[in-house]
Amino acid sequence: MKKTLRMIFLLTVCTVLIAGCGKQKTGTNTEVESTVEMGEVQESTVSEETPELETKKEEEETKQQETEPETDASKLEESTNAQNEGNAQLPQTEQRAEASTTPESTQQEETQPKPEQTEPVLYSPQRVVELAVEKTKAQGKTYIPDDLAQMLAAGEISQEDYDACYPTDGAGYLEYYVAVDMNEARDISGSVKFNSEADIAANIAGMYATLPQQYFYIEYHGTVMYGGKECHVFYCYRA
Repeated sequence: MKKTLRMIFLLTVCTVLIAGCGKQKTGTNTEVESTVEMGEVQESTVSEETPELETKKEEEETKQQETEPETDASKLEESTNAQNEGNAQLPQTEQRAEASTTPESTQQEETQPKPEQTEPVLYSPQRVVELAVEKTKAQGKTYIPDDLAQMLAAGEISQEDYDACYPTDGAGYLEYYVAVDMNEARDISGSVKFNSEADIAANIAGMYATLPQQYFYIEYHGTVMYGGKECHVFYCYRA
C-alpha cells in the first residue's frame, strides 16, 4: 500500500516537472495571472479605499459650503452695516453743512448794506405858484387878475363886474399833479425829476408856453391821491 502511494507521488512529481519544462509559456501565463491577480488585488484595494476618500472629500466640500455662506453672510452683514452707518452719518454731515453755511449767510446778510430809508422832503406849493406865475409872465403871457385890475382902473368894467370875474374871468383850466415828497416829484411824463420848487415852476411855465391862449391863471387846490402817491394839485387856467 505504501509502495503504491509512493509510486503515485513520484508519478505526480514527474508529471509536474514535465509539464513545467515542456510548456514554458504556462509559467509565463502563471506569472501573468499572478500579476493580474496582484493588479486585481491592488485595484480592489484602491476601490475599497475610494469610497472613504470620496466621503472625506464630500465632508470637506460640505464644510466649505457651510463656511462660505457664513463668510458671504458676514461680508454682506458688514457691507450692510457700513452702508447703514454711512446713511446714518449723512444727516449729520448735512446738519454740519447747514451749521457751517448758516452763519456765513447770516454774516453776509448783516454785511450787505441795507437800502437807505430817506425822509420825505416837503416843499411849499404856494411858492411853486408864485414862481410859476413870474416865469409864465416872463414868456409874454397875460396874467388874468392883472388884466381885470387894469380894466377896472380904466373904467372898462365896473366893480361889480370885477368881483364877478375875479380871479379867473371864466377861463377853463388844466389839472397839474406833483408828488408831495420832493424825492418822488416828477413831471407829467414821469421822466423828469424835480429837485426844487423852481424846477416845478419852470415845468408849469413851459407847459403854458406850448398853449395858444394868451391869458393864464395858476391856483393851488390841495392834495389828492394820484398814481398811488399823495400829490399837490394845481389848476392851470387859460383863456
